[in-house]
Amino acid sequence: MQRPPGPPGILRHALTAAAIAASLAGAAHAQPAVVAINTQASESPYSPQAHDALVTAQRSGSVTPRAGFAQLEAWRRQSLDAAAQRRVASDGVVWAMAAGQPADAARWAREAPLEVLDAYAFEPAFQAARSVADRTLEGEAVRLMRTRQPQAWRPRIFEAVWQTDQQDYAQAEATLASLRASWPSPTTEQQVALLEARGALNEARARPLDALADYNALLAIEPHHRYARRAVAFILQSTGAESAALAHAQAAEAAQPGTFSALEMATLRQQAFGQQLRWAVAHRDESTGWGAERFALLDALLPHYEPERQAAMAQESEARSAGDVPGATAWRNLGLQLRYDRIVALTARARYAEATASYEALAAEGVEPPYYVQSDVAGAYQQQRRSDLAVPLYEAALRRGADRLPMPSDTHIGLVYAYMDTARFDEAQALLSRMEEGTPPMLRLSPQGGTPNPQYTEVRNLRALMQLYADRPAQAERSAGILSALAPMNAGLRSAQAETAMARSHPQAALAHYDELLTDHPDNVSVRAGHAGALFNAGELSEGRRATDALAADAPDAIAVRNAVRLRDATLAPRLEIDAEAGRDGGALANREWRTDTRLISPWFGDDTWRLFYHQILAHADTDQGNVTLARAGIGAEYLKGRWNFTGELHQSNDGPYRTGVALGLRYRASDQWRLSAEVDTNSPDTPWKARNAGIGAHATALGATYVVNESRSFDATAQRMDFSDGNTRDAFGLDWRERWISGPRFQFETTLGGETARYDRQDTPYFSPARESAVELGARARYLTWKRDDRSFAQVVEASTGRYRQEGFGSGPTWSLRYAHEWSFGPTMQLRYGLGVSSHPYDGVRERRPFVFLNLSVPLQ
Repeated sequence: MQRPPGPPGILRHALTAAAIAASLAGAAHAQPAVVAINTQASESPYSPQAHDALVTAQRSGSVTPRAGFAQLEAWRRQSLDAAAQRRVASDGVVWAMAAGQPADAARWAREAPLEVLDAYAFEPAFQAARSVADRTLEGEAVRLMRTRQPQAWRPRIFEAVWQTDQQDYAQAEATLASLRASWPSPTTEQQVALLEARGALNEARARPLDALADYNALLAIEPHHRYARRAVAFILQSTGAESAALAHAQAAEAAQPGTFSALEMATLRQQAFGQQLRWAVAHRDESTGWGAERFALLDALLPHYEPERQAAMAQESEARSAGDVPGATAWRNLGLQLRYDRIVALTARARYAEATASYEALAAEGVEPPYYVQSDVAGAYQQQRRSDLAVPLYEAALRRGADRLPMPSDTHIGLVYAYMDTARFDEAQALLSRMEEGTPPMLRLSPQGGTPNPQYTEVRNLRALMQLYADRPAQAERSAGILSALAPMNAGLRSAQAETAMARSHPQAALAHYDELLTDHPDNVSVRAGHAGALFNAGELSEGRRATDALAADAPDAIAVRNAVRLRDATLAPRLEIDAEAGRDGGALANREWRTDTRLISPWFGDDTWRLFYHQILAHADTDQGNVTLARAGIGAEYLKGRWNFTGELHQSNDGPYRTGVALGLRYRASDQWRLSAEVDTNSPDTPWKARNAGIGAHATALGATYVVNESRSFDATAQRMDFSDGNTRDAFGLDWRERWISGPRFQFETTLGGETARYDRQDTPYFSPARESAVELGARARYLTWKRDDRSFAQVVEASTGRYRQEGFGSGPTWSLRYAHEWSFGPTMQLRYGLGVSSHPYDGVRERRPFVFLNLSVPLQ
C-alpha cells in the first residue's frame, strides 16, 4: 500500500498553519464594514476589502478552503494590479494545498511565477511540488526560502528533503548532519523536524529499520505525532510485519481518530489477513497431528473475509454516489483483493468446490485474478478431477507470473500433471524438460560449494513418475531404482519404486517396498495411501480398508487420501458385471446365437474376506437341428484373502441332464511370478448347442498356470477336460505367450502367440466332435487413447489374428479374426467395453464366417 505523497508530517502541518496565518495577517486590520462574503465563487469585482472578508470568513470556518480557492480563481481571471495579483496568487497556492488540490497549487506557483509570491507561499509551493513530483519547482522553492531566510533552520530541513527526493542521499545526509551540529541544544521542534527528515531519508535509501528507529524516537518525544504514527504502520507493513502494522494503526486510531483513512485501515486489515493466512498454511503443513487442530488458524480466519468484502462494497457504492471515482476504484480493488485472498484460503482449507465457485463468479464479472490465485484455482479444479479446466489456468499463471515464479514451482508441477491427465503428453514432456534444464544439480548460492539441490532430485523423481503414468513402466523402474539408490531415505523416491513394482504386476514386491517405507516414514500420508492401495491390489482387503479408514480420519483433505478412499469405496462396494455377445452364420456350432452372463455381487463382509453373488446366464441359439435356450441361475460366495481366491456356486438350469449343479473355482498367487488356477463346473455353459439340443450335458474341469514376467510379458498353460453325458470326452491343452512391444501414454501394441491341441473320444455324435484338432494363432492388439480427463478415458482398440487350424480327416486351413472396440474407463474400477468383429474358421472342411458384437461392463454400485 502506497502512502500519499507529501513532505514529512511536522513540515506539512507547520508550513500550512504558518502560511494560512500569514495570509490572514493582511486581514487583521480589515475594515469592520466588510463583514460578509458570498460562499459561492462569484464574478464580483476584486477589491482588497473583499479579499480581507474572504480571509476572515475562512478563518471563522464559514468558507472552506476549496470554496475560497474557487473565489480566488474567479478573481485571478480579472485584470488586477501587481500587488493584487501577488496576494491572490500567494493565497491561492496556500488554499489549494489546504483544499487537497496540490496539482492546482503547483500550477499557480509555476504561473505566478514562484519568485513573485509572498514568502508564506513558498512552503505550500514546496509541498505541492513534492506531491506532483515537480523536482524543479521543489528545488526553486527551497532556493527562495534559503535566500529570504538565510539564517533560519527550517529551509535547510526542506533542502535536505529535496536532496532526498533528488536521490542525492549523501548530500542530504551531510545537510542534516551539518544542521544537527549547529544546534548545541536543539528545541523539541527542531528534534522532531530532524527526525522526520532523517526518517524520510532512510526510507528513500531503503533502510526501513533505520527509518523505523527514527520515527519511534520521534514518537517518544511527541507521542501523538500523526505523520510518525502513520509512517511506523506503513514501514511495518512494507517489511512483512502486516499484523504488527495493523495493531499499531488501531492503537493510533484509538488515541487519535482520523490518523488513518477508512480505506487505509481496511487495506491494513486485508494485508494482516494475508500474513495470518501464510501463518495458517504453515501451521497446517508443520503440524505433527492430522486432526482438525491443524486447520484451527484457517478456520478462525475464513469468516473474516466476507464481512470485510461487504464493507468494501458499501464504501465503493458510497464513493461512487459522491462522484469520487478514484475512491470508488480503490475500494473496488480492495474488495477484489479480499475475494482473491479468500479463494487462496479456501483452497488451503481443502474447500475446493467453494474456491472454484468463487473464481467462476469473478470470471462471470470479467475479472481476471492474479497469477497465484489462478494457480490455486487450477489446483482446486485438479482436486475435483477437472484437469481440463485446470490447464488453461496453470498456463495463464505461468505466463503472467513469469520471473516471479521460481523454477520449479508448484504451478509447474501442477501443470505437468494436468497435461498428463488431459492426454497432452507432448506438452507435459516439453515442460518437464524445461524444468530439468532450469533446475541445477547443485545449489548456486549456498554457504558451502557443491551442496546438492533437493529440487533437482524432486524433478528427477517427477520424471520417473511421468514415465510410470505414461505407461512406460520399464523406464520408470530403471529411473526409480537409480534414484532410490542415490537417496535411499527419500520417501518420494522410494514410493515411486513401490508404485512401479505394482504397475509391473508385482504386488508382493510393492507391499515389501511399502512395508520398509512405513518403518522409516510411519507418518507420511502419501506413503500410507500408497500402502493402502498396494494392500487392495494384493487382495488384503481388510488391511487395506483399515489403513484407508485411518487415513481418512487423519488427513481427509490430502489428495492421496481422497484417491485411496475412492479406491476403497469402489473395491468394497457391490458390483454389477455383464458380459454379452451375439453372432450369426456359424453353422457348425449354431446359425445364430446370443448370450448374456450377469453377476450381481454384494459388498464384502466378514472382515472383508467374503461376498455373495447372484449369477445368471441367459443364452439362445438357432441350429439346423432346432432352437435351444439356456437359462441358468445361481447363487454363490467368494472368498478372498491375500494370495487365495475361492468361489463356489450352486446353480439351477432350465433343461438338460445336469440341471442342478455346482461351479467351483480356486486361484492362488504363489509368487509375483506364478499364478495357479483350477475350475470345476458340473453343467458347463460351454456345452455345444447341438449337444444341448440332443439333451446332452457336460462336466468341465480346467487347470491353469501363468508365469508373469511383468505387465508386458506373460506365459499361460491350460489343461481342460469336458465329460459329456453321452460318454464322450474332450481333452485339450494350450500354451500362450503374450508380449507388449510398444507401451506409451497414447499407443500400445502387443501380440499373443498361442497354440492348442484337443481330442474327442467319439465321433458318432450330433454335435461337432473331431477325433483330433489343433490350432496355432498369432494375435495382435493395438490400442489408441483418444480422450482422457483425469481417471476417465476413452480408447479405440483394433484386434486381429491369423492362424492355422487342423482337423483330422479334413486337413488344415487358415483362420483369422478382426474386431474393433471402444474401451471406456470411469474411475479406478468402472469399465465399459463394446465392439463388433468378424471371424473365419473351417469346420469339417467347410469355411464359416461369423460376424458378432459384444459388450462388457463392470460397475460398482455406490
